[in-house]
Amino acid sequence: MNKRKPNTSTDSKLDNDEKMVRDLTQKWLSGWDIGDRPFDARVFRPLFAPGKNNIEVFDNVQGDVIVIRDVDTYIATWGTFMEPLQHWSVRLDDLNVQVSGDIAFTTFKLVGTDTLGPDGKEIPFGQYGTHVWRKLPDLGWRIVHEHLTIYDISK
Repeated sequence: MNKRKPNTSTDSKLDNDEKMVRDLTQKWLSGWDIGDRPFDARVFRPLFAPGKNNIEVFDNVQGDVIVIRDVDTYIATWGTFMEPLQHWSVRLDDLNVQVSGDIAFTTFKLVGTDTLGPDGKEIPFGQYGTHVWRKLPDLGWRIVHEHLTIYDISK
């Protein structure tokens, strides 16, 4: 006999929140997975908490750690960084979503290739990623913390 507990309204809310965070993570990915389209970092604005000092971003890129504390700086930083790229293709692997109340986190691997410079050299890359999301009144789920760390994809 199946002794599965009935789905309560709390379980249903958590399932809905998990789906929302998962969908928003895919929106974040689509901002990066541009292929041959021009990169437009403004697509990230509705995904991050607004205002100064409302986010913490630690991204490891080309051996440096970039620290960002507001969405306007995030947009400016990544817009400039992505400008010389001719092609950028990424996907998420191993996406994990956990939700508890008005806090959620996602962990994932970001895997892809970029094409840089006139010789069109393709460069594979990989990053481990973590996002912390907060459900803000009247705004819904927003990223309040991002951490991306490079890993060697040849292993």
